[in-house]
Amino acid sequence: MEQAPDTREPAPLRGIRVLDLSQTLPGPFCTQVLADLGAEVLKVEPPAGDMTRHSPTGIFHVANRNKHSLVIDLKQPAGVADCLRLAVGCDVFVEGFRPGVMQRLGVGYADVARVRPDIVYCSISGYGQDGPLAAAPGHDLNYLAASGALAFSGSWRREGAKRPGLPLADLSAAMYAAVSILAALRQRDLTGKGARLDIALADCATAWATVRGGLNQSLRDEERRHLFPTNDLFRCADGRQIALGVVEDHFWRGLCHAAGGDEPRLRDARFASESGRRTHGDELCALLGDLFLRDTAPAWVQRLAAHDVPVQAVVPLEEAMVSPQAAARGLVQTHEGQRHMTCPVVWDGRPVSRVRRNPPALGADTRAWLD
Repeated sequence: MEQAPDTREPAPLRGIRVLDLSQTLPGPFCTQVLADLGAEVLKVEPPAGDMTRHSPTGIFHVANRNKHSLVIDLKQPAGVADCLRLAVGCDVFVEGFRPGVMQRLGVGYADVARVRPDIVYCSISGYGQDGPLAAAPGHDLNYLAASGALAFSGSWRREGAKRPGLPLADLSAAMYAAVSILAALRQRDLTGKGARLDIALADCATAWATVRGGLNQSLRDEERRHLFPTNDLFRCADGRQIALGVVEDHFWRGLCHAAGGDEPRLRDARFASESGRRTHGDELCALLGDLFLRDTAPAWVQRLAAHDVPVQAVVPLEEAMVSPQAAARGLVQTHEGQRHMTCPVVWDGRPVSRVRRNPPALGADTRAWLD
């Protein structure tokens, strides 16, 4: 059961005001994190609105809670004047356009810093503000391809690179942008100076890719060194999948205790060590694939968990959101009939944020802020 929000939430960014001109996902998700932490976010939209308002995926809903919506036409001089007038009272300015667009419109960093010298101005773009690709168009998949992130297979079975189901470049950029903004605000507290932040989705995806591949080795000769045949997804008799997380030897022994009776070949000496399991990984992966097809996913989860083996059934998002674990954490909240997964941080024993406002209607707050 979903928990009601705790009105005593810390709101550590209370008093910080953000002017957000970004659209789609990276910028809005970044500023939603700031809003969840207590910042006041003014979302500036063109007359037609953020393009994701018309998306069938619901992306607008998951990236724009706790914000105010103002319609400002930056193609008109009056709109530019309104935007700069708002910037005077803001601590942070976020934009997500291609390099040069904000300057052409008259709300670039120099324009905003002229009216608010200590502004923290954050630009989020595909390839950054400079370099040969700076002006190139793209979406999440393009930036993942350019970053090296798609060079990694997710499965021992040599399935090759696959597109991830999550927009990892978008989300990594949103997180780096939020962290950088907080760091810049801290620096401003110490020095009184603002900052010009340049966040590139491709850079952020590369940073995450290096965690998997490192920078000083080639993957060509060891394309599976980041994988384990026992740390993978396996299909069960009911058609569902389980995620097996066996890497360390003690978890392997637990798996053998739980399933060795059904498949004695798991106790073969070749599989007794992690290096042996990798050397003979193709055979081992096939054995496990056949083994898990003999029972259902819930049965395997119960059986393996009883031996302290890391295992989870693969579940759809709607099931994860209402699980007993989600209920215990209290991060899924309902506000005025809409459900939200809030900022996933527990602060002093309670969620760091609560939903104060559902995603706003287009222009709902224009008059309140501009009249």
